[in-house]
Amino acid sequence: MKKKILSLTSLLLFILMLFSACTKSMDKSEDIEIFNPKKSYEVADKYLELIKNNNIEEANKLCTEDLISNNKEISTGTSRIIAYAPDNLIESSKSAFITFNVIRNSSSEPKCDLDNYAIKVIKEGDEYKIDEIKATNLKQVFVRNKSLRMINEDGGKSDLIISLNNIPKDVYLKENGLMLYKEKVPAENFGPVSLGYKGKKIAISTTSDNRAFISIAFIEESKETQGPATQGENEGNTQQQGGNVETGLEELTDKPIAKKVIPLDMLNEVKLDNLVFTQEERYLIVEYMNSSDVKRMKVYNSATGDLVSLNFDEMFSDNKYNIELLEFEKDELKINVSAKDGIKDLDNEILGEYNIDIEKEEIKKI
Repeated sequence: MKKKILSLTSLLLFILMLFSACTKSMDKSEDIEIFNPKKSYEVADKYLELIKNNNIEEANKLCTEDLISNNKEISTGTSRIIAYAPDNLIESSKSAFITFNVIRNSSSEPKCDLDNYAIKVIKEGDEYKIDEIKATNLKQVFVRNKSLRMINEDGGKSDLIISLNNIPKDVYLKENGLMLYKEKVPAENFGPVSLGYKGKKIAISTTSDNRAFISIAFIEESKETQGPATQGENEGNTQQQGGNVETGLEELTDKPIAKKVIPLDMLNEVKLDNLVFTQEERYLIVEYMNSSDVKRMKVYNSATGDLVSLNFDEMFSDNKYNIELLEFEKDELKINVSAKDGIKDLDNEILGEYNIDIEKEEIKKI
């Protein structure tokens, strides 16, 4: 009987020891953090934001030594990143590839690139680091012979988007309550242009002196799948060219891929700086310098062309305060309000950073 009691006691002790060992093993496994895809995305997103702001030194700190050592020179080049939107995330047990659609613009000419960046993030100790970056050019928009054209990643012959001759001749001004009169559209040259993140929309500006016209073109299939232009269309193009033989001959064989153009606005006494879509392309942000050399901003609904009522002019006088776009996520913006150089009559409480909810048309100081 005693032996049975001792045997039962030993069995109970063994079970308790085994349970305790399993519990400790589970505790230790819980202490081991697996690869976190959310943290990897945050690192990749922060890297692109730093590059966009030309903060190369801080961006390099997010990269592995191997990646930095394999690049002789890291710079933004002739065009700069003005915006980007997340595209996809592919994860494994030890790394993640995060892809972004990236918009690059040139400050010297009407030119825009849509690139796809694939950023590989790994874990080094407790830190998440970028170990590889691959960039692919998807689309390029550029001007040739008074025409806006697009070339795809496969190269070859470019597609005609729209020519200056096909820009609307006159439009109603959005600032007028009673739209009784139209005003002539400035269309001597193309100004800044900007692609959407899927390559299906293009924000277009045309300029004459210090006036600017802004519109959005919706892109459909390329001309290779549309078929050649009809004889009537060719005749119309030839008449519109006004004797420009070189451009006329080019457009005789081209059918524009811009199938719908929405006029947004016409701005007087301005110099356009930048056009950029929000991440979901629901809105277009227009940055410009006004006649007082003050940096300003307008936001438009990209589907209807309507100006969003954000009351910038009421809150921040347009001859005293600069409005600068800092960053955006989906339909929310962050701006910085600063004073124009040399202005003394200021309200210092106005200066600083603000969050903007475009959908709700709300502006809140941070």
